[in-house]
Amino acid sequence: MIKFKVFFDIEKEERWLNEMLTKGWVCSNINSAGLYTFQQTKDFEQVIRIDCQQDLRGEKQVTYMQLHEDFGWRLLKVKSYDGTYYWVKSKDGHDDLFSDHDSHIAKYKRLMKHASNWAILSFIFLMIFDANDSFSSLFSIKNAYFTPGLWEKEGFAFLFAFLFETPFAIMRFIPPWLFLATCSIYITLYYRYRKSIQQFSQ
Repeated sequence: MIKFKVFFDIEKEERWLNEMLTKGWVCSNINSAGLYTFQQTKDFEQVIRIDCQQDLRGEKQVTYMQLHEDFGWRLLKVKSYDGTYYWVKSKDGHDDLFSDHDSHIAKYKRLMKHASNWAILSFIFLMIFDANDSFSSLFSIKNAYFTPGLWEKEGFAFLFAFLFETPFAIMRFIPPWLFLATCSIYITLYYRYRKSIQQFSQ
């Protein structure tokens, strides 16, 4: 079974993957385009955890992976472009990747950096495609089509012009929403980070 999902929040993605596990579907592959491949399983005693390690290279990456494998984790997928690691293991009472206060806090720091990188990237796309547009396409994708007289055309002329400009219209429509989404995720993670500090300092 293949499902399409887009997540900006790693913790929500992790919850969803584990909910699928409770329904008898274990994830076997994650595509960078948002396609998740699942296989049926009768082993409900498994858990999936996601970690973000953007700065791991060379020997540090080898050590990181070996450490988790020594504790029974199996690498499901690693997204090399953003350092997202997907781990799965059988439940044994030690089902969290982060076992102490400092590692929990460090996790949120990494997630905030991850979100900020996406926010910066989406801002660059926003400036490229919408800087001179006054964001008129923000609430209507129809406004993202710039071909003069497009909506008055008929037949093949309309179809050709519509299909030709659609990729450009999508690139104008998506960046503002992507920027707002990534900024919202960053703010959410920041509050989780502050909450974790307060919780662990008590």
